[in-house]
Amino acid sequence: MRPIIALAALSLLAACSSGEEDGPTQRQQIGQVWKYEGGATGQAKVAYIGSANSVQTPTAPDTFAVLLVQSMRNGEKTVTVKLVGAPFQCDLSACAVTVTNGKGESETWTGRLTDAKDGVELPPSQKAYETIAASDQIKVDLIVGPKDETAAFTFNVAGLDLPA
Repeated sequence: MRPIIALAALSLLAACSSGEEDGPTQRQQIGQVWKYEGGATGQAKVAYIGSANSVQTPTAPDTFAVLLVQSMRNGEKTVTVKLVGAPFQCDLSACAVTVTNGKGESETWTGRLTDAKDGVELPPSQKAYETIAASDQIKVDLIVGPKDETAAFTFNVAGLDLPA
């Protein structure tokens, strides 16, 4: 839960900051390589990575996506896909995203809207972690504009190492 709060705090900080370029942008802070946080005795409980690309939307010139992988007590992993810079949109009865792995195979991950309404939380039953762990790169299609316009966000996911 703390990593999610940390990401929310980062979002709030970026939204409330002045227009001056005092430091790295939120996208630069998150980065496009896996980062690990939390856990006792040096073991990470959460990993996150930003998309390699960003798109221009009506609300931000550099909207990007974030993948968040979190270990559960039973060893399974949940995955959350978040959109930063534009409102996350999905069908509330079946909040889903389409994913294409490095082999060009597409699948749909269905979950629930996050409490902050900025992404979709995917339960272990969707096998999102397994797809990510078995791929070097994935593309996630997210709605980014009016009339359900979508954009593909690319993640270079090779090297994920999140212990159970």
